[in-house]
Amino acid sequence: MSTVLLTGANGFVAASILKKLLERGHTVVGTVRSESKTAFLREQFMDAVDTDKLRFTIVDDITVPGAFDAVLTANQFDAVLHTSSPFHYNITDIDKELLQPAIQGTIGILDSVHRVAPSVKRVVVTSSFASVVDRSKGTWPGKVYTEADWNPTTREEGLKDIGSGYYASKTLAEQAAWDFVKEKNPSFTLTTLCPPMVYGPPEQEVASLVKLNTSNLDIYDIFNGTSDPRYGVWIWVDVRDLAEAHILAMDAAVAANQRYIISEGNFSPQMFVDYVWMHYPERAAAKGIKKHTPGKYYPDEGVYRVDASKSVKELGMKYTPIEHMLRDTIQKFEELEAEGK
Repeated sequence: MSTVLLTGANGFVAASILKKLLERGHTVVGTVRSESKTAFLREQFMDAVDTDKLRFTIVDDITVPGAFDAVLTANQFDAVLHTSSPFHYNITDIDKELLQPAIQGTIGILDSVHRVAPSVKRVVVTSSFASVVDRSKGTWPGKVYTEADWNPTTREEGLKDIGSGYYASKTLAEQAAWDFVKEKNPSFTLTTLCPPMVYGPPEQEVASLVKLNTSNLDIYDIFNGTSDPRYGVWIWVDVRDLAEAHILAMDAAVAANQRYIISEGNFSPQMFVDYVWMHYPERAAAKGIKKHTPGKYYPDEGVYRVDASKSVKELGMKYTPIEHMLRDTIQKFEELEAEGK
């Protein structure tokens, strides 16, 4: 069993990774920005906390040079899973709140591992399909994205607006990670994972359903009748599959210095609407959920696709169908509603 550093442990993706790591007997140290962020996870994983299989440490600003030195020096880690890079739209300073945390946080943790943590053999960085896709091409019918594709955005373009900033932050951070490995030739190997829209049952603390993670709000706002389908990215993955990919990438020799697209394939938010009307017709009617275009998921000319076969062949990924994700996610929403969230 490995000892693993998991950054941003209270996040949507990280909470699912944490659950799987503990189920498999690994020892985990999770970083969070403040002690208050640990309370929910301590309760959820009480047995692991009590047996010292799960500990937490505070890293309040991942952009500070050496931010991870203390935790890396205090433990003998086998692997680092770096998921910490916030995605939300309540941003006033794109450079300070999006670009710097992503770029400096990623370079910073690689630098710290390189300098003070020789026991670490693998670092897995949660990148994004945002670092793969070319937004200027739009739906790009007929295009099949692979790991060889890179978003051509620049830092200057990223400063234009928050959407551009998010895409630039992911692209520039991943590029910086690969540049670091090339220049420093560290003793660890790097794996980057590029997921698109990530949906699925939230394992993280949900104080209120209106404060769900950004992607799951796309489903809940339809289920709750508060929003029409929000279109954007045309491919998706289940959060539980993405968590699995992190653990497989952590262990697989073949994943050394490799990049993977982690995706089940195409989807349309109209599928969310159709699912709610099929399985919750009374609620859909009561909430006044519009049916929009049942069964019509994509523009007539089509949309880009993605080739995730590398993750299947090399990591052994098996992807969850969208119906199963929606079933489990909406069931979780119902539980949270019953708790008054």
